[in-house]
Amino acid sequence: MPLIPVLFTATLAGLLLAPFYTFPQTIGWLLTFAFLTMAFVGRNNPRLWLIFLFVGFFLCANLRYPLQFPSSAEIDHISGLHRKVAVTAEIISVRQLAGGRSQFDLQMVHYVDKEKIIPVVEPVLLRLSLEEGDDSFLPGDRVQFCSRLRKPRQFGTPGEFHWPRYLASQGVAMTAWVKNADQVTFVTRGGASPNRAIARWKGLVARKITAVLPDTQVALVRALVLGESRLLSADTRKKLACGGVSHLFAISGLHLGLIGLLGYRLLLFGYRRSETLLNFQPPQRLLPMLLLPLLLGYLLLTGDAVSTRRAFSLAAAGAVLLYWRHVVSPLRLLLSLALLFLLVAPLSLWHPSWQLSFAGATGILLWRPIWQNSPAALPWMIRGPVRLLLVTLSATLSTLPLVLVNFHLLATAGVLANLLAVPVVALCALPVGLCGLLLLPLSSVLAEGAFRLCGLLLETTLNFVSWLTSFPGFSGTYLFLSRWQYLAIGLCVVPILLIGQVGSLRRQKTIILSCLCLAGFCWFRPGVNPTQLSLTMFSVGQGESMLLTNDQQQAMLIDGGGLYSKRFDVGERLLAPALGELGIHEFFAVMLTHDHPDHRKGLLFILEHFSVGEFWSGHPLEELHPQLQSVLREKAVPVRQFPPGWSLVSSWQGGKMQVFRGPDWLAEENDVSLVLYLEEPTGGFLLTGDLERQGVKQLIVAGVPGPVAFLKLPHHGSRHSGTEMLLDLLQPQACLVSSGYRNRYRFPAQELVDSLQERNLPLYRTDRMGTIRVRRIAENWQFERWEKGLFR
Repeated sequence: MPLIPVLFTATLAGLLLAPFYTFPQTIGWLLTFAFLTMAFVGRNNPRLWLIFLFVGFFLCANLRYPLQFPSSAEIDHISGLHRKVAVTAEIISVRQLAGGRSQFDLQMVHYVDKEKIIPVVEPVLLRLSLEEGDDSFLPGDRVQFCSRLRKPRQFGTPGEFHWPRYLASQGVAMTAWVKNADQVTFVTRGGASPNRAIARWKGLVARKITAVLPDTQVALVRALVLGESRLLSADTRKKLACGGVSHLFAISGLHLGLIGLLGYRLLLFGYRRSETLLNFQPPQRLLPMLLLPLLLGYLLLTGDAVSTRRAFSLAAAGAVLLYWRHVVSPLRLLLSLALLFLLVAPLSLWHPSWQLSFAGATGILLWRPIWQNSPAALPWMIRGPVRLLLVTLSATLSTLPLVLVNFHLLATAGVLANLLAVPVVALCALPVGLCGLLLLPLSSVLAEGAFRLCGLLLETTLNFVSWLTSFPGFSGTYLFLSRWQYLAIGLCVVPILLIGQVGSLRRQKTIILSCLCLAGFCWFRPGVNPTQLSLTMFSVGQGESMLLTNDQQQAMLIDGGGLYSKRFDVGERLLAPALGELGIHEFFAVMLTHDHPDHRKGLLFILEHFSVGEFWSGHPLEELHPQLQSVLREKAVPVRQFPPGWSLVSSWQGGKMQVFRGPDWLAEENDVSLVLYLEEPTGGFLLTGDLERQGVKQLIVAGVPGPVAFLKLPHHGSRHSGTEMLLDLLQPQACLVSSGYRNRYRFPAQELVDSLQERNLPLYRTDRMGTIRVRRIAENWQFERWEKGLFR
């Protein structure tokens, strides 16, 4: 087996294992050194040499993973202050976001805490978010602001996007937030630098585009020409994603390749007219090297995106190889670059742009014999469209599993949409937009005309995609699956991509049969043990959501959490991926304990995209929040309203379930929260919603139907909920509470935590433990927490 595939496979395997398990550092590095030494000593034996290299690179990749996360005593100290501090920092980069927001990456210089200036000794990169941004800041400027600094952390739910790892891949150690640009003051202006000059020019072009184009086109043109795809609104991004054309509005290898092709054609036109140059060197050898400065400038102008960096690296390597007249397989070159990226920046592996970029390029190269040769016999009028269709299909297939893993969206209209969108955007809108970029210093009128034409083409494309996705079956489908099911989809794609690479029919059949057998095993591997009763309390921040499953394969969702942020949908970002990872795709019932945002908002997405048998509430449909009413009516979900007192749920097949609602005269919504009691031979669950003291008193008056082993603390552990009365009455074995990390309400209350400690009652809390699961194994109960990708 060739060296590069062995090293790439070893590095990939070591990194993929790392989120679940990393070897001890000291022993691991000693073993790595030992295996690499043995590889050097045994280099004359090719088989042993490759084995030792494989193990050495595997261990090295695995051990390097935790070292990529910025960590120091200084960072821990600043994050642990739990209060605002005045920070002085130097701007590294500035990004404009949708809705007038901005984002700065800053190098911390010093901070002020309790009137004491404390210099930052080690390099600390800080990401500052401005709710109301400003484009007057440039790289190199030194600024000051006051904010609370935080280390990035996960919520701790299955299937969750790893936000700390994403930031660590960009070197970001801490985050901060301020309301608007007025809260950021200049200390000193930055000196002249290439980065500052590029940012100034980019800002000039952005202001010109904003001034001459209608609002519906500004973000589209700036995304395509300047790489500011984050300016696209959430609605526009969703339309593009459902149409499968998002890649056209994010600067990628396609754009860099078109610029290179255009530049090559222009240089070739002049080169061929010089006899001196033709006698000096053939154009195919020299021109690619001359194009590299142009491509590098475009890379820096558009923000140095991962996919563009990959394309530039590939172009640079290809140019050098052409200059040296060295022939190499494109697939081998691509694999070598992927290995180099992972060796330099291991966390790139989990960056969606890196994954999709290399996967798409790999799919196109694997199908190269098909799209290059098959259309050759066709008439010239349809040869181009057929070739485009095959290239699009190869890229779509190769990226499909990764798109589903990262975005959970199947764009069924993708292939058709790209047939029109790729020529219009890549061959028309992009060259026109770049012409506007080049013409701006020479003629403002011509540049404005180019930008207007570019905007018109892009808006037309967006309207076409919106029209296409309006048809049934083409609107895009959300798929939330387990990691094993995503792997099964990938295994099904592999034999299709290898059609043009595998020679004999017998070998093709072997590959297809092997992949399908493995895919079948992965797909039908259960995510949740169907023979167990379990209660899972999801970590959803300052909110609450729980999943109850029984041995009859019934699943019930109790509340959906919800943050007050309008841009973070707990249902879409946390609950749906978690449910997919656990193998839950339909619900016996969904219960809303009470209609407050921190319990309701996450349910909207779940009700819209999951099959739900019944919706339970303490209020009639007409009294629920309008958004909730809308989705329940749209999906025709039956609504069951519970009356005051205890009600038996006879359709639940795993133990005796009853639901309690307080009397109507209770004034507070929290006090009429639905309370669920599930009776078990070894003790039951009592889930108390957000009951306050009056609600708890009414629950005690009504009586709890049986013994309680596990008590969910009322109202996130508030000191006003009268929890002690329940503890005295029920004497549970353990308590659970859902609360946000460092929440402003200080839930659970410290006096309640102290009371539980005095009673020797274990407290399982999501703010410190992440998602919690309690399940019955035989006659015993077992507590687990979601940690490093598994319940442990």
